[in-house]
Amino acid sequence: MYMQRFEIFILGSLLAWGMVTVLRVGRRRHGLPPGPRTVPLFGNALLLANGKDLHLKLTDWARSYGDIFSLRIMTMTMIVLSSPTAIKEVVDKHGWVASSRPGNYIGEICGSGGDVNLIFAADSPRLQKIRRVVARFFSPQNSLRYIPAENAESTVLLNDLITQPAAFSDSIRRYTHSLAKIMAYGQRAPSFHSEEVQEFYTALDQLIHALGFGTYPPFDLIPALKWVPPPFAPWRAVGVHIKSVRSAMHTRMYEGVRRRQAAGDAESTECFIGKVLQSKIPEGDEEAYSHTGLALLDAGSDSSAAFLLSLVLVLATYPECQERARAEIDAVVDGMRLPISEDFPKLPYLNALIKEVMRFRPQFPTGVPHLMTGDVVYKGYHVPKDSMVVLNTYALFHDPEIFEEPEVFNPDRFLKSEHGTRPGVDNTDFRDNFLFGGGRHLTSMRLIWALKFGAATDPSTGKPLSRELDFYSSEGSVVMPKPFDCVIEPCSKQHRDAVVHGLVDAKLFLGRYEG
Repeated sequence: MYMQRFEIFILGSLLAWGMVTVLRVGRRRHGLPPGPRTVPLFGNALLLANGKDLHLKLTDWARSYGDIFSLRIMTMTMIVLSSPTAIKEVVDKHGWVASSRPGNYIGEICGSGGDVNLIFAADSPRLQKIRRVVARFFSPQNSLRYIPAENAESTVLLNDLITQPAAFSDSIRRYTHSLAKIMAYGQRAPSFHSEEVQEFYTALDQLIHALGFGTYPPFDLIPALKWVPPPFAPWRAVGVHIKSVRSAMHTRMYEGVRRRQAAGDAESTECFIGKVLQSKIPEGDEEAYSHTGLALLDAGSDSSAAFLLSLVLVLATYPECQERARAEIDAVVDGMRLPISEDFPKLPYLNALIKEVMRFRPQFPTGVPHLMTGDVVYKGYHVPKDSMVVLNTYALFHDPEIFEEPEVFNPDRFLKSEHGTRPGVDNTDFRDNFLFGGGRHLTSMRLIWALKFGAATDPSTGKPLSRELDFYSSEGSVVMPKPFDCVIEPCSKQHRDAVVHGLVDAKLFLGRYEG
């Protein structure tokens, strides 16, 4: 009898311990920053389940809980930073414990670079070396070599927008993809509708969807899910397909560079992959460096297109800003010549307009997540080892204490202050790269110089469509406008003739990146 009672006691104790342990999963631990109320086991995961408009949810919580708050997603702690000071104190000042990245199982099965992915891979000496190589290749000095290519490709873009204005979104995506491909692989993309470009964007869209928060189960939180049998794991088939398509695409472009180098093609030695093939890379690292080329192509194609589409939407919505920028350009550009990069420093309002587009609708509203490899304390709150840190730049750019009327599109704010902030705001904690986009200056300048952008009209009423700017898609990490219509036409016959005249030299120059 005594043994039976003892066994019942032990079993009851184990069950009680198990229940307490399970109920503690998802709870916010003592010392963490505040945040929304958690529920047992799930924490705050159910609040983020659909993965849509994550930056807007995080911004709402930042208004309630401050510039540092926490979320519990089952066993994981997420720390959200929403001010320049919080980002500087937690991430910038503690780079040795804040520079790693959280794991991403879906990224691995989709073949997005594994342990050398520039965005998702955990920090390592090997990855640091690759980042240094990429930084050197895209340094301001080295980037000057691609100005002729940008001049030529942007001229082609202007002509495409004049001759096919209804297909402006396709033309912009072709342009950004082609320029990125020239830099990464020494080849251009003459047509958006080519099989290669369609294959690239289809695979990229599938990858972005797969990586979106909430698309698939939380493998990195519940590792056992990785072993779900294939019949019950549709993500495996999706990952295998994406990996197969992208690997074949990468191999084809990579071997193309190698083949052209062997044939003595000069341009194939200047692109990123060409430099990789010419360098003395340690045995076993060539594949790691080569996959970086595809990552650069992804980033250059997607984020640059997102910015230019946002610019077009803003220009069509705020004609007064467009006209003011055009008048400034016309005062600097002599005669009917296409603007060049040397003109840009003389255009303060255009610079302010570009910065305001990036502030108003940032392409990366939650940045790239960091993984803490050590403990940090900020404002008395514990930022623990193994927590994920999110840089909530959208909240930063829409903080009324930092920016006056942040929901109003107003380029003039950047004429009054370097960072566009309210009078009296301390800017010492602002990063130089909160707003970036030097490579977008030339294209923006030429678009406004050559073309007029207007709101599309409602066929049933003949009136301009709504000037609201809230229709943005935020699946994945990049935010861009949802499909929209607008009216595009050349500023004058003389502007159109200047583009047509420049097109001859542009196509002649770009011929070196074809074949």
